[in-house]
Amino acid sequence: MVSSARSPLAVLTALLSRDTRLVCGIMSGTSVDAVDVALVRIRGKGRGTAAELLGHTATRIPDDIRTLVLANAEAATSNVSDICILHAALAHLYADAVKETCRHLGIETQDIDVIGLHGQTLHHRPNAVTIAGWEVRSTFQAGSGPMLATLLGVPVVYDFRSADMAAGGQGAPLVPYADYLLFRSDTENRILLNIGGIANITWLPAACTEDNVLAHDTGPGNIVVDALMQRLYGRSYDEGGEIAHRGVVNPDLLAWMLKHPYFGYAPPKSTGREMFGTVFIESLLMIARDLDVREPQDIVATAAECTVRTIARDIEAMVSPGRAASVYIGGGGAKNRFITEGLRHRLADLSVQRFDRLGIPAEARESVCFAVLANEWLHGNAANLPQVTGASRKIILGSFALG
Repeated sequence: MVSSARSPLAVLTALLSRDTRLVCGIMSGTSVDAVDVALVRIRGKGRGTAAELLGHTATRIPDDIRTLVLANAEAATSNVSDICILHAALAHLYADAVKETCRHLGIETQDIDVIGLHGQTLHHRPNAVTIAGWEVRSTFQAGSGPMLATLLGVPVVYDFRSADMAAGGQGAPLVPYADYLLFRSDTENRILLNIGGIANITWLPAACTEDNVLAHDTGPGNIVVDALMQRLYGRSYDEGGEIAHRGVVNPDLLAWMLKHPYFGYAPPKSTGREMFGTVFIESLLMIARDLDVREPQDIVATAAECTVRTIARDIEAMVSPGRAASVYIGGGGAKNRFITEGLRHRLADLSVQRFDRLGIPAEARESVCFAVLANEWLHGNAANLPQVTGASRKIILGSFALG
């Protein structure tokens, strides 16, 4: 428990005087299916970080909250009243998820030293727009850090992305710095692949320094397939890739998908529902009709194949021919056999494995990473990677709420 003296200086001094800290990481991603919470015992900082995962939970996001998030992640269906409500309601959801994790592990909530909160991305504008003469990049993660801190009585580090954007970066991806601290190897070249709503990759060459780390969003992970499953089958996702396996990939529809401008961008780059949300789905279904692709399973299979092709292409671009490397797959897409089998076929020269082999369950990876990023904030360590985000310099990430 933090010091009973509640001044920020006293609390931070007490936290930094500890040999270890109990840190909670909270993540809810593009798929908007669950709140992932990890409780991590952390010792040290920077390259000396040692993290022990005590436990993790996934709390299902209630349907009414999910509906509001999805509606307000699209410009055409968003409104300021809903966004205002969501910002508070998500703080309550996160607080309950933390309490449930603590109950599950037999830990008192007050024993948590600090929380690292990512929040729920509603909108992400990584490329600069000009307004009133300023070049502005912006992002918004709903879920109030100060409200969460007050509800739990635990300090919260939140709003990790804004500082990187102020320094000219895209504000994403941020997990690769924590990947570097936790998962680098002296002997093995590693690609860490997360297939969530959006797919992203982190390249950790053997014996790397942080300057050697590369990472970016490859494009859709599950976001397009999930949307098609909802529209065409009334299901939230394609369990095990069953529907995709029944279908036949349509080469013309796939070619149209692969012409999306995002796939031609050079890193640094990041993306989300802004590019691959409702507008993209409507266009995809219209093109499918024009091409006379009538079977819904063929459309799903083609979307899943787009995920496979774009991930495999970007991994091949990172790993020079003939170079040995291991690909560790996590995220919801790791359970889709159409996608994983497709990747193993296309990346036949690489070792493709489950992320769990690295010692942390795949579903806990991102929440653990935000616990580590909160610990880095406490120590005043810059936690962005300019070669990954495009920022002009290294910078400390996050804001602090005392609670």
